[in-house]
Amino acid sequence: MSAYSAIYQGLVKGGMSATEAANLLGQLRAETGAELSAGLHAHAAEMYGQKRPEDSKALARTRTRRFGAMREAAKWVIAATATGRLTTTPHQRDPRSNT
Repeated sequence: MSAYSAIYQGLVKGGMSATEAANLLGQLRAETGAELSAGLHAHAAEMYGQKRPEDSKALARTRTRRFGAMREAAKWVIAATATGRLTTTPHQRDPRSNT
């Protein structure tokens, strides 16, 4: 059973408070973000980390830029999943409203 199913069952059958469930979901979200970030960082190192001897200076600079961009993206994934920015739902507009 996945962790999400266990949390759902705990809420439905009782025995788990909403606060506990929210804390567990937050931990799962942070772990997922860390795993995604680690994968992105490993991919960046594999693709752009090492300069090759046959690379020109321009190609080496391009590799360095791409590696840096992917590292920044990995940092953003951790920050976004730790704060929950990726999982917030947008404000729901009242369908009866004219605005």
